[in-house]
Parts: sequence; C-alpha cells; structure tokens
Amino acid sequence: MSFFLTDEQEDALNLFLDEQNKKVCETQLESETLPDDLKNIIRKTVEAGSPIPAFDPKVGYYSISFTPTEDGNRIYAHHHLSEVSYAICDPLQQVVQEEAEEETLVSETEVIPDDITFVEDKYTESAIDEVDLMTGKIPDLTPQQIESAFGGPPKELLEELGLESAPSFEYQN
Repeated sequence: MSFFLTDEQEDALNLFLDEQNKKVCETQLESETLPDDLKNIIRKTVEAGSPIPAFDPKVGYYSISFTPTEDGNRIYAHHHLSEVSYAICDPLQQVVQEEAEEETLVSETEVIPDDITFVEDKYTESAIDEVDLMTGKIPDLTPQQIESAFGGPPKELLEELGLESAPSFEYQN
C-alpha cells in the first residue's frame, strides 16, 4: 500500500517543518550542551534560509502518518524535536468545523423580540431565563418577587450562615 502527498499537502508539510525547524534551531543555538562545530552547521542552514536542526540521522526528526478513513486519509506530520503535531489533511476536523459553523449560523439567526413586557405577577424562572438572560437584561425585581419566582436561599447556605430562615427585606422603590 502506498501513500502520497499532493502538491498542496507537500507545501503545507514544508511550511510546518520550516516553522518548527526555525524554533528548534533557535533553541539549539542557545544551548550550552551542543558543540560549537555543530552550532556552526546549524547557523549556516539558518543563514541560508533553510534551517535544519541537529538530529540523529538514524531516527530522523519528523514523521508523517497516513490513516485511511471512509472520508479520506487523515495525514499528520509530527516534528520529533519540537514535539508538535500538525494536521496536513484531516477529514474529521473538517466535519467538526462544518458542524460548529452550522451551530453558529443557527444561533445567529435566532430572533429575540425587541420589546418584552412583564406583568408584575407573571415573573417566572423560565420567562427570566428565556428572555432576559438571552438579551442580557435583568428585570427589576424586589426580593419578594425573586423569592416567589425562584424560592428562598438553599437550606445549606442558611445553615452555613447560621440562620434559621432568610431575612425579610423591606423594599422601597
């Protein structure tokens, strides 16, 4: 079984390798442990515009993986010296991205009425959640209206505060 890169995929691989090689070369040139003669070789490749880091030629410095799927090959490059992987082509990422774009389009097309009128005794948790919170508006509620719409504070909180019941409030408008 053979796998090949298209011209566009090969260009993407080369850009990825150049970017990672440049980072690794900078790190290697700052290294205290790398011999000067090896640093000179690295420096010359950087100056020539094609940075090549020092690596063990027996194992190489990058690998490419091809994973066949029903939607096409997932092709990844992995730079062993920088420990960075890059998706040259991944049909799965394209599907996930398309789904995310569809969700964004749906949420952007939701219509929220501009003028919403609340009747004082009609405040409900669902009305507040669905309308005010979605529009970023907080209705002007008295503590009594908040308690009737949502209930009082949780018993655990009252116990933690050392209270037997919620304090009563005198609301003045």
